[in-house]
Amino acid sequence: MTSCLLIALALAAAPGEPITLDTQKQLFLDDYVVGSCRNLSRQIHPALKFAGNPVLRPTEPWEGDATILYGSVIADGQKYRMWYTAAGNVAYAESTNGTDWKKPALGVVTLDGRDTNLVIRANAPPDSPGAIPYFHEAFGAFRDDRDPDPGRRYKLGFLSIQRDYSGPNVDRFHPNQRRGLGVAVSADGIHWRLYENWATEATIDGATHWMFDPKRQKYVLYGRTKFALPEVQAAVADKPWTHFWGRSVIRAESPDFLRWDQSKPGSGELVLTADAKDPVGNEIYSMMVFPYEGIYIGLVQMFQKRRDTCWLEIQLAVSRDTVHFSRVGNREAFIPVGPEGSWDRFNNSIAMGPPLVRDDRLWFYYGGRTYRHSPFNGPEYPYHGKDRGKHWGAIGVASITRDRFVSMTASSDEGELVTKPVRLTGNVLHLNAAAGGGEIVVEMLDGKGAVVARSKPIHQDGWDIPVAWEGKAPKDLQSPVTLRFRIREAKLFALWCQ
Repeated sequence: MTSCLLIALALAAAPGEPITLDTQKQLFLDDYVVGSCRNLSRQIHPALKFAGNPVLRPTEPWEGDATILYGSVIADGQKYRMWYTAAGNVAYAESTNGTDWKKPALGVVTLDGRDTNLVIRANAPPDSPGAIPYFHEAFGAFRDDRDPDPGRRYKLGFLSIQRDYSGPNVDRFHPNQRRGLGVAVSADGIHWRLYENWATEATIDGATHWMFDPKRQKYVLYGRTKFALPEVQAAVADKPWTHFWGRSVIRAESPDFLRWDQSKPGSGELVLTADAKDPVGNEIYSMMVFPYEGIYIGLVQMFQKRRDTCWLEIQLAVSRDTVHFSRVGNREAFIPVGPEGSWDRFNNSIAMGPPLVRDDRLWFYYGGRTYRHSPFNGPEYPYHGKDRGKHWGAIGVASITRDRFVSMTASSDEGELVTKPVRLTGNVLHLNAAAGGGEIVVEMLDGKGAVVARSKPIHQDGWDIPVAWEGKAPKDLQSPVTLRFRIREAKLFALWCQ
């Protein structure tokens, strides 16, 4: 929870044009709409894990001990489709409700005389079913209705590795290797063929994600590089237990997912790396970004390092331009690892792709594992050691009420949030708020700070609460005004006007 300090900004001093309040929600992951506040905290609301987790676990001999969500879950017509990693291969499952999953026999890969749900096999002979040259690890799959070729309706990105390589594109972090984004295409999401092994070599390792940005009309990729700020490098220099590699996130763009603006090794634009506010040894393992209500929300897979343990959890970041990201709040976990004895105890990974919208909730699919990511040290765990007990991994889902990533929260001491000047384009102001045990009052201020309208007190919890005004609402809603929220024992998540 981050305290909201009083920002000494005079209302008339807000730079630029008034912010337009329309049907697009204004969330509080950053201070874009905030002019000043006092006695408030910015509180991250962790996603609620489904009580029936895990929703998909290893059940077949070809899956090994772990079904891992290095993959995707999408809503496609009347069903949900999942591509996931099992024993290094890409497997497929489908569901009608998102929680009960079936693994259909697909007629693509047969093992030991049994038909399987595998669609891509790692390290398979070139001419065998499901073989993709240089395939090492899946990133995720998606349906691409923008591509005019129905044979490329589905696309799958994967880590392509050519070993014993000595050409001009050798990876500078992996000697004698060529690495990059491979692309496979399919008409049905089941039968895949290679399109390109080296669509871009800006990303050099696992856990690469991408999104389609509707503003740019381009795909934006967030992959991995190796980088450390000087202060971070200095902090780990005398701490060999960190085994610090410097995982960081780079960015590239493409109009079609096949041709990328940054394609050469090491050419990606650095957008996120660990800093001095992170515990010593921490790394940014990956980041999945998706557009949401005019902003870009990043789900940051944070590699938490400690002397005797390590774990990976999902945190939040936010951007307004897909390039400059800030971490949210005090960097608390949005999808934390589970408690002792849980299936997601140590190693969480997030699905590639935006959350699924289910009625009033957002669903986030993620993978969890009972064992740590190596290497780590500890009294019972030597370097590259193994956790005791059963090693397995599975896939679960967690959700939040729409827009409820972060709230501006007040205790019994009244808190106050004053917006920057805004222009209301609709007739009704709406809030996403939790005030069932408290109160929120909204005041509308003119350019001189005088109250021109006051709302009736709000004492309810809802993700769409129309604001009712005492007396009549001001007639001139188009004029720039400032909104002041008086909040007591309540949470404000978002506001909009329609």
